[in-house]
Amino acid sequence: MDAIGPHPALDPAVAWPTLGMWVRWDGGRLDLVSLAPTRDAQADQVLLPCDPELLIQLGKISLGRSRAGPYAVRLVQEGTDHRVVLCRRGSEGAIRISGTGSSMADPLYAKTRAAMLAAGREHRAEGNQDEAAQWSAMARQLLMTKRLSRRGRSIRTISGGLPTFGKHG
Repeated sequence: MDAIGPHPALDPAVAWPTLGMWVRWDGGRLDLVSLAPTRDAQADQVLLPCDPELLIQLGKISLGRSRAGPYAVRLVQEGTDHRVVLCRRGSEGAIRISGTGSSMADPLYAKTRAAMLAAGREHRAEGNQDEAAQWSAMARQLLMTKRLSRRGRSIRTISGGLPTFGKHG
């Protein structure tokens, strides 16, 4: 599935980052994943991927630097495992997540960074120091990109022209 091997969430000892979404199933097939409550959908936790390129893309989406939309797919295609994971557009069985992406920007940023750090911890635990350092560097780059994206924005832009009472976002 990715550079780490099977998804870390398949290991019961690993607590992998998730995002709360609404999921609807049609039998064993994933029918809908939504950011807002939807008819016949149940609240569920959707796993973040452990693929570096996809996590970088999710980081860009969370910072508003990409117009790409997130997609989701069933983590394990066979059996009774009904966990859902974010994926690339075009992945087998992928469906587009419905809802406004801006509503999930902050949680997506936080969870994406947490997934990068978790992947680094997994590599470090396996003794792969170089890979762990690369994952940590990706998380640091995402943090720096977010900080830079906030720099230069005026208080009026952040507040929409309303008084902020000394708060800067």
